[in-house]
Amino acid sequence: MMTTKHSHPYKDHPEPYKWPEERLGEIEEIYQWMIKQPRFPKMTKNHAHQFYHACIYNKEDTKKAFNRYVELRASSVECFGIRDPLLPEIQFIYNATNMVALPNLTKEGYRILAYRLKDYNPSNIIFGDGVKAFNMFNDVIISDDGPINGYVVIFDMEGVCLRHLTRVQFGPLRNFMSYIQEAHPVRLKKIYIVHTAWFVNQAFAIVKPFIKTELMSLLHFTTEGPDEIFPPELLPEDYGGELKPMDEFHKEQKKHLETEYREWLIESSYFKQLPKEKKKDKNSLDANSNAFDPQIASMNQLSID
Repeated sequence: MMTTKHSHPYKDHPEPYKWPEERLGEIEEIYQWMIKQPRFPKMTKNHAHQFYHACIYNKEDTKKAFNRYVELRASSVECFGIRDPLLPEIQFIYNATNMVALPNLTKEGYRILAYRLKDYNPSNIIFGDGVKAFNMFNDVIISDDGPINGYVVIFDMEGVCLRHLTRVQFGPLRNFMSYIQEAHPVRLKKIYIVHTAWFVNQAFAIVKPFIKTELMSLLHFTTEGPDEIFPPELLPEDYGGELKPMDEFHKEQKKHLETEYREWLIESSYFKQLPKEKKKDKNSLDANSNAFDPQIASMNQLSID
């Protein structure tokens, strides 16, 4: 079984990381359950804590989320395969968008994540690449933040047009929506879709079949900007706030992801459901087989950890 160079899900944060004393026994119990699952990769106790925290300390919900996490990361290659931020297609997405974790927390202790287009040309956006880049960015945020109180998301529709809807790929969309709702190990508190366009109903109709009641209750649509929702000390100057511009934050965080997290992201592809073991075909063994040679049999039992 593979051993990673860096710690996960928090880069270079050894165990324990921000574990509450009163939860130590429960975290250990969940971890012991994890390592007994035959198709789970080699997860860490920090994984156990991050998921347990995200699931509001509900053990059964935590186990379900873990299962979906490894399943989706194995089956959704377009969303999670080859996680190299320097791939040309991923670079294109990061250069065509702003993905920003704003520095100041809300009074509730929530981090604000803001997303918007820079390149408004629909032909330049490959939906599956966008989902992959988005997921990589969010894994870095989890690593940097650890188990915080929650996240508030801003999706800015400025520059989005009807032609963007034709670029949506339903396979990546379905997998992405499943992941965000069933497996993403954070506490999602609110999603604001701002600067909504006249065709927002058509856009929402595409994703609505994949949205569960819990997520639906978090959505808030407005034709206004974020400045109608958040105080200026939380917002960049693009939105009437006191912080530096979105693009400056984006460039800094993009460089952080590419330089400090590239190797970590590439090796994080390991954290997915393992393939089923193939049953041995007894009929395939013959008199010339080495299967019954004791020396070779003992060598075949060696595994790389």
